Amino acid sequence: MLFVDPPAIGTGAGRLLFEHAVATALAAGARTLWIEADPGAEPFYRHVGAVRAGTAVSPSTGRELPRLRYDLRTSPGLGSGA
Repeated sequence: MLFVDPPAIGTGAGRLLFEHAVATALAAGARTLWIEADPGAEPFYRHVGAVRAGTAVSPSTGRELPRLRYDLRTSPGLGSGA
C-alpha cells in the first residue's frame, strides 16, 4: 500500500514512493504492477504511466476504485519526466 498525506501532495513524495515500489517490484522479478487507487490519486498514476484497467471494490469500504496497470517492461523510466 502506498499513501501520501494530503499536505504532502505535490511535493514529490508520491513520485519517490512510486519509484521505490517500481524498483522493489523489478528486483523481485515482477512484470506488472496492479494498482487499486483512491479515485483522487488516479491522475497521478496515469501521469507516471499507468493505464486504466477497470475497477475494483475496496474490501474495507465497499467503494468502487479505479484499477490501473503499470507495465514494468515497457513503461518509460520515471526519471524521464513521464
